[in-house]
Amino acid sequence: MTTLHIGRRAAFALACGILALAVAPAAAKEPDKFVVHEWGTFSTFSGSDGKPLKFHPDDRDLPAFVYDYRRLVKGVFSDVLVSLETPVLYFYTDRDRVVSVRVDFPNGVITDWYPQASRPPTESLRWDNLNVSAAGDPKLIGDGKGRYFAARETDARAVSSAENNKTETEKFLFYRGVGEPAMPLTVRGRGDGAFAVKNAGKAALPAFVFLRVQDKKVSFQTFGSLAAGAEQQVEVPKTASTTEKLGEAVVALLIGQGLYEKEARAMVKTWSADWFGDDGTRVLYLLAESQTAALLPIKIEPKPDVLVRVMVGRHDVLPPEREREVDALVKRVTGESNLDAKAADLALAKLGRYRWAAQRAAEARLKAAGTVGAQR
Repeated sequence: MTTLHIGRRAAFALACGILALAVAPAAAKEPDKFVVHEWGTFSTFSGSDGKPLKFHPDDRDLPAFVYDYRRLVKGVFSDVLVSLETPVLYFYTDRDRVVSVRVDFPNGVITDWYPQASRPPTESLRWDNLNVSAAGDPKLIGDGKGRYFAARETDARAVSSAENNKTETEKFLFYRGVGEPAMPLTVRGRGDGAFAVKNAGKAALPAFVFLRVQDKKVSFQTFGSLAAGAEQQVEVPKTASTTEKLGEAVVALLIGQGLYEKEARAMVKTWSADWFGDDGTRVLYLLAESQTAALLPIKIEPKPDVLVRVMVGRHDVLPPEREREVDALVKRVTGESNLDAKAADLALAKLGRYRWAAQRAAEARLKAAGTVGAQR
């Protein structure tokens, strides 16, 4: 009886197994074993007419161990049209690998990088024979203070460079640059809180966020795809929101483009103080994959099973009303009262890295109107 009972159970189990195989869906694809993800930002600035203005890139927040091209060639960078900010490359692997990476910035110059590159970068940056570890918790340098370190808050594997008899380890490859590539987005201020956002590129922009920050109050609106050549009329939202809601909206857009959640949150944490904290009117937009490939060609050997590159364009624009305020401040700077000039100078300084671009544009307008002579 016992033998027969076991036999029946075995037969029943076998039958169930065969049935399960017959009705079960096809097995899931084996996870990719070598994955590379990247995020970064292209920053631009314009007046209300939409014409790009040169501004001074701000790199004062980088840790001392980051390599800086300015240390090699002093005084080569002044104002630029485009600031390429904090692209980072993450690696995920099932085994230890030796990897080489080359990034080109055809219309720019690489200015900052870490770990050490195989040769001093110019418009190209190469890391040869990097060691990517599949496991372990490496000891990383730095005090963890500052926006740079937010990029470490992911599950990416450690990558090491051995150059000049010195081994440096990080959880990503980091670089920055400046240049004058043609960016696809233009923004014109029409007055009274109205703007025209145009995609002047040849590929659709996946999505964009229009936002204004004033006196620590934020309002924003998210838009979907903007076709090549299309123009979207937008207005400053009347309803105030919060930086938390704005941050979550941007995180969702980044995840939708293929970043892992921790990567998306690391990017937003890196830039939230600037994107959501600095007073001003701006557009954050997602670049199409083809645009990223054209602006920043990349070659990775061996070729990853998956390569995801998510680049955000940040464009700040001065509304016509703000330009008139700047014009008035410039008049005061050149006035007879030293006290008034000092107060005006402090007010202009609130424009941050865009101060001198905005001031030069104001001086040009005033000169054309015969109001004040050109300054500086």
